[in-house]
Amino acid sequence: MIDFSNKTYGNILSRQLNRVPDTIDKREGSMIQTALGPESWYLEGLYLDLDSVQKNAYAETAGGNFLDLLVAERGIERKTSTYAVKKGVFNRTVSVGSRFSALTGDGYLTYQVTEFIGQTETGYAYKMKCEAAGEIGNNYTGQLIAIDYVTGLTSAELTELLSAGTEEEKDSSLRERYLATFDVASFGGNIASYRNAILAIDGVGEVQVYPAWKGGGTVLCSILDGNLRPAGEELIHAVQETICPLEEGGTVPSASGYGLAPIGAEVTIGTGTELELNISLTVQFLNTVPNGGSAYKSQIEKKIEEYLQSVRQSWGTMVKSQKIEYAVTVYISRIIYAILDIPEVVNVTEVLINGAASDVVCKEDFSLQQVPILGKVTVNGS
Repeated sequence: MIDFSNKTYGNILSRQLNRVPDTIDKREGSMIQTALGPESWYLEGLYLDLDSVQKNAYAETAGGNFLDLLVAERGIERKTSTYAVKKGVFNRTVSVGSRFSALTGDGYLTYQVTEFIGQTETGYAYKMKCEAAGEIGNNYTGQLIAIDYVTGLTSAELTELLSAGTEEEKDSSLRERYLATFDVASFGGNIASYRNAILAIDGVGEVQVYPAWKGGGTVLCSILDGNLRPAGEELIHAVQETICPLEEGGTVPSASGYGLAPIGAEVTIGTGTELELNISLTVQFLNTVPNGGSAYKSQIEKKIEEYLQSVRQSWGTMVKSQKIEYAVTVYISRIIYAILDIPEVVNVTEVLINGAASDVVCKEDFSLQQVPILGKVTVNGS
């Protein structure tokens, strides 16, 4: 690639003045310097444009709309943001389309009734879709307020998350999916083709593929949502219908080829299982801190969560071998390294994960796919 970093106004002007004979006045304010100055500014802008064109011609350095145009040549599209779907429970029936507001830490959010689930011991349950796309609709649980008056409504509550909302796919993720299409050729239902097809579906963050898990022709694909957490029923159903719909009126995947899976393949879509990690550790600070380091607990939790997020990002990466094997391990040393990034921390010792001073190797096979999730963090310090 051409290096345009030295194509600055000062360098361009200096080079042009060097080509002018010394017998001509070239000092600042002179006629020749005044004439060449605007042209040098223009040429610097031109070189900046050329540098941008060059960078956006390659997937490694392209971004935004330019990256979208590049990956489209491989039939890949950026995954759009999705809407959170949660369960709403009411003391009476409400109409599909009814809208309710909730006061959250991020301000007011609006949820709309989309489907009746059924009657429970606590009331009538409905699917509630957040009208704001992205992760913002995932976390709130609590009271809902009817936007339009509903006769006889005395209780309205938002409860469990059914399908997580996700943000628009970032350039790094889109670039990784694009480059992965060159690593292994996808052909007729091999592992690469299942990965590429499933990861292209909105809301899917990672996938593990287990061929022949119940004999020839059967495939298990275990997915995580866009937030790299176990997928909800809504997302699992959507991916199942796209890849390999169930037999009409049944619970068994159809091998008739109505989805993206090839004819003869029975593909089951599942998800991972949360493995909660309760972590305790002793932290030595640069100076004595109040309350034994509790003031830094949120920073420490954030650093550990960032590390676990990086572990989950490789959850679907297969070990390079002829075996179907996935390695997901949480290392104590990496936890220590992450926490030491906090300027006030000078040492981290006595790290226990679920009461043991050892790394955690998650079980990853067709019977169980574990996803490391941060639980309670206990910080001891001085």
